[in-house]
Amino acid sequence: MDEKLMLPARIDSAAACAVAEGIQARCGRSLTLDARQVEFAGALGLQVLIAARRQWREAGHAFRVTGADEALFDICRTLGVAPAHIGAGPEEEAPA
Repeated sequence: MDEKLMLPARIDSAAACAVAEGIQARCGRSLTLDARQVEFAGALGLQVLIAARRQWREAGHAFRVTGADEALFDICRTLGVAPAHIGAGPEEEAPA
């Protein structure tokens, strides 16, 4: 069964731990993160998403971020992260 988690409007250092805990609570199942509300993401927040995507991929489970808009993609690019590395873009952009 595909688990879903709504991401908060701000994924900053204050929210990163709660986001990581929410993601880890869904470990072992396919996971979809809804990013419709995300207005800001800091480096630590993106690091949480990158690590989770890698963990899910290594475990053979689907991991994707839906509802991301150009603002989140711009934040990713500004921090040197391809949107695919957080599960929000085409897979061919994101090496394993």
